[in-house]
Amino acid sequence: MVARAIHRLSDRSSGPLIKFQCASLPESLLESELFGYEKGAFTGAASRKPGRVELTEGGTLFLDEIGDVSPAMQVKLLRLLQDREFETLGGTRTRRADVRYIAATHRDLESMIQKGEFRQDLFYRLNVVPIWLPPLRARPEEIELLARHFCSNFAGVHRKPDAVLDPSAIQLLRAQPWPGNVRQVENLIERLVIFSNSPRIDAGDVQRELSREQRPGTLGPPPPAPQGTEPTSLDAQRFATEREALTSALQRAENNRSLAARLLGISRRTLYNKLEAHGLL
Repeated sequence: MVARAIHRLSDRSSGPLIKFQCASLPESLLESELFGYEKGAFTGAASRKPGRVELTEGGTLFLDEIGDVSPAMQVKLLRLLQDREFETLGGTRTRRADVRYIAATHRDLESMIQKGEFRQDLFYRLNVVPIWLPPLRARPEEIELLARHFCSNFAGVHRKPDAVLDPSAIQLLRAQPWPGNVRQVENLIERLVIFSNSPRIDAGDVQRELSREQRPGTLGPPPPAPQGTEPTSLDAQRFATEREALTSALQRAENNRSLAARLLGISRRTLYNKLEAHGLL
């Protein structure tokens, strides 16, 4: 959304805005998708295909999750950003690119530089105008605005025009940490609109759907808790224990996430997913 706003308000707004997800493709496809390829460049290349850089001429190319590209691809990106030149796969002609680049990442690039995982020269080419986006938990005043906005939208989509959030629901929503940020709020509000038995969505409805989030894979409401216990005490304790283990591992590893992952016996990708879920990134 920020990249879209920058593009819309800039002198390149008449040009295209193209999003390129760096983490969604294997390295073998990344180069051909970004720079394009010539006919016969590889088996199956029956015709020339322009890449995202060429298609973005005169506009803005949004490079999402730039921290996940390989060292080999980082070299090619550095040349593109530094010289504004590129070559298609299988091509011999150097092409110029009149493109403005916006990059985003959830990774700590400066930490990756220290570990030799990200090129310092590429970092400085990217870090011309840094924009820090704080997580939703640091912007609690926006939660009510977002929740009511999504409620209004989904009320129309799901033909429940009278759906509205009760003040008690808003109060509970504001108290949540939202590790999934705005997308998590959006998904939760849609479920609330769909499953609420009354047009007025209250704190009880919110608690029910929050409990369901902590128990992925369940379709119905969670079973009633035993008398005298909290409805999600076991899930809450499991969540708290996992968070404590993550925090302890990071402290022991002096915030070296590769080492922390080894201490926990999990992959680095799994570690990042869990850190994001717990709001520890």
